Amino acid sequence: MKSRKRMICVSLLTTTLLLTFAGLTRAEYPERPINLYCPYSGGTADASLRAIADHVEKTLGQPMIVVNKPGASGSLAAGLLASARPDGYTLGMVTFAALTMSPHMYTIPYDPLTSFDYILAFGEYLYGICARSDSPFKSLKDLITYAKANPGKVKYSTVALATPTHFSMTQLGKMEGIKWDVVVFKETPAAVSACLGGHVDLVIQNPTPLVPLIKAGQLRLLCSLSDIRWPWVPEVPTVRELGYNFEVVSWMAMAAPKGTPKPIMDKLVSAFKKALDDPEFLKIMDRIYVPVVYRSGQEFRKLVEEGYKENDLWIKELGLHKSQKK
Repeated sequence: MKSRKRMICVSLLTTTLLLTFAGLTRAEYPERPINLYCPYSGGTADASLRAIADHVEKTLGQPMIVVNKPGASGSLAAGLLASARPDGYTLGMVTFAALTMSPHMYTIPYDPLTSFDYILAFGEYLYGICARSDSPFKSLKDLITYAKANPGKVKYSTVALATPTHFSMTQLGKMEGIKWDVVVFKETPAAVSACLGGHVDLVIQNPTPLVPLIKAGQLRLLCSLSDIRWPWVPEVPTVRELGYNFEVVSWMAMAAPKGTPKPIMDKLVSAFKKALDDPEFLKIMDRIYVPVVYRSGQEFRKLVEEGYKENDLWIKELGLHKSQKK
């Protein structure tokens, strides 16, 4: 009898432990802070990610910790994200450069088509060519005329190669038979300062660091390299409007490692999408000159697939593909 009682007690204890363990494994996500990899240190990407993270953490009830992992045109952060555990506690901002350009130029530890579960895209990068306000270049036509007459004399600053800024100038140079002198900086402020200080003739960047300087009369926008005019300088045309058959398209998007459970993905999609309707978030994005443009994870995946194919051809045409390196 004692033996039977002992067996019943052991059985009840085992059942209790199993139920407790099952309850723990089904605990409500998220239970702890979530890390967000940022592909750049400072600048537009960092400011945008922190803006959306502040609002998502209110919905999820856990801190969103931005971890800056700059390097290799955003590919370093993307690689770390791809290798992270797919449990919803490591997410990251991914950019079009890292997903559709870098893979064709370098050997990278991820596949943009299979390594990620995309949550959504929430912002669009715009790009433009700026010169100092006292520069003789009043328009893109002025710049092209001078650059043709003075081969190799025009310098422009940018942040990293294998980026939309680098490719846009390479494409423009190829169309016009111009060889630019590119000066690469690690961070945006240094690239902008180089132009302001007269060390380079042009700076190719997004609106965040440039619009305040344009408004202050220190810089002049020569053209938008994107598919739309800059809303803050609407009188300046796009490069396509000026007769060049190309434009730069780039996105800010959020992703999780491939294999993240659907219930977690659903919760993340809902929380991030909710942030896009928050008036305070929209105010911050307007303040840093980033258009808020929503694309679902499925829509963004399609954009990545299309951009991946298009940029493969474009990069080969420019002679920059990794298969063309000696």
